[in-house]
Amino acid sequence: MQYATFKAHCPFEIGDKIRDEKSGDSYTITDIACTHFVKTNRVEFQYELNNSGRYVGIAVPANWISI
Repeated sequence: MQYATFKAHCPFEIGDKIRDEKSGDSYTITDIACTHFVKTNRVEFQYELNNSGRYVGIAVPANWISI
């Protein structure tokens, strides 16, 4: 088995509220999952919204800053 480490920064925290700009619906992030791809050294985050049990990716613009 190959040993791998990574460092990543998630743009959201559990409890953050987000809004879908197309539908206007708002959601609360209730869980965050992180996948590290060893071959490409890529990291992806997926988020559970409103305790739905389903995880979705959220597109975050490159110039987005959390306040």
